[in-house]
Amino acid sequence: MEDKEYKVHNLWPIPVYEDFLPVKQEWKDRILNLEYERTHINNSDISKDRYILEDIKDLKKEIELHNERYVRHFLDVKNNIDFYMTNSWSNKHGHKERSQVHYHGNSLISGVYYPILPKDSGDIMFHKSETYTNLFHHTIRFEFNEPNNVNSENYIVNLKEGSIVLFPSHLNHSVLENKTNEDRYSIAFNFFVKGKLGKEEYQLELK
Repeated sequence: MEDKEYKVHNLWPIPVYEDFLPVKQEWKDRILNLEYERTHINNSDISKDRYILEDIKDLKKEIELHNERYVRHFLDVKNNIDFYMTNSWSNKHGHKERSQVHYHGNSLISGVYYPILPKDSGDIMFHKSETYTNLFHHTIRFEFNEPNNVNSENYIVNLKEGSIVLFPSHLNHSVLENKTNEDRYSIAFNFFVKGKLGKEEYQLELK
C-alpha cells in the first residue's frame, strides 16, 4: 500500500502537565525539618502536617500559578470557577521504597513537586484504567513495536529536581523504586473548585 499523507485525531486524551520550578534552599530546609510518620501500608514516610504549603506561602503561590496555567490556558476553563488548594503534604521514600498505584479522592486536580530528588530515586508512572478504552478493550492484548502515549498501559514521566507535574485526580499513578541510598522527597497537593456551575435548573453553586 502506497503511503499517503494522512491525519490522526487523538480524541479525548488525558492531559498531564509538566514543567520546571527552580528549588529554593529554604524550601528544602522546611521539608527536611518536618515531622514524619510511617504510612499505613508501610511503604514510605508522610508528613504529619497535611497542609504544609500553608506555611510555605511563596511555594504555594508558585504552584497555584502553574495550576492556573494548566486549567485556564490549556483546559480553557472559564473564570466563573475558582480552583483552590485543599491540602498538601510531603512524602519521603528511602532506599528500595516505592509508592503503590493510587489516585486522589475528593479532589479534581492533583500534583506533585520534587524539591529533593537524587538521581535514580524513582520517576512517576501513570496507569491506564481498565475502564478507559481509548483504543482496544483490555481483554484484547495486542503487542506493539514501540510504546507511546496512545497504546501504552503505563506511561513514565522522567523527573528531575524541580519538576512539577499536575494531572486529573482520578488518574492512577505510582512512584518507582528508589534505587539510591538517599531519601527522595516530594510535595503532593490537591485542588478543588468553588463557584457556580451550569445554568437555570442545572445550576450548582460550590462555596
